[in-house]
Amino acid sequence: MAPGRIEAEARRAAALALAEGPAGAARAAIAVAEAAVAEARRDPGLSAKLDALACRAGCAWCCYQMVGVTPAEASLVAEGLAALAPAVRADIATHAATAARRGEGLDQRGWTLRRLACPLLDGDGRCLVHAHRPLPCRGYNSADADICRRALDGEAVRIPVLAAPWTAFAEAQAGLAGALADAGCDPGPVTLVAALRR
Repeated sequence: MAPGRIEAEARRAAALALAEGPAGAARAAIAVAEAAVAEARRDPGLSAKLDALACRAGCAWCCYQMVGVTPAEASLVAEGLAALAPAVRADIATHAATAARRGEGLDQRGWTLRRLACPLLDGDGRCLVHAHRPLPCRGYNSADADICRRALDGEAVRIPVLAAPWTAFAEAQAGLAGALADAGCDPGPVTLVAALRR
């Protein structure tokens, strides 16, 4: 993957999809990143590493981070929220308000050390809007769930992140933000928690 290629493709795709609304633009950027990861799978060594990632449903050690999203991604998440029961949505909004209050003024490390869980997690550590999750959540990955747990416990460890998906989704988010800015829309970022309070 040539540096910047995914960002440029995501910017073009998101710009075209903005006619469908901001969530449509987010879906277009996600599709570009997913296609790039699928293309990377042509390398058998990388494909094996992707298959060996520790990330699984219910493994939520990484879901204690301050996630920055574009307003388009927030709209996509809102679509997922709309499908949930009103009581679940109210609970998410309450958890988001609590996390925002407890995390005010913290940097990324402080947020994690305070163990501020994503309000979108259910009691089993699963994302309630998994199909509508934002780009950073899609790109984050680890080869070792135990190292992720230790990092959350405050241990100074290096999480073994595979660069291909991380880079693809990060570039796609940059492209999405660029498309929003080009169209005169707010590119963000906003924290996911702040978006969930709305």
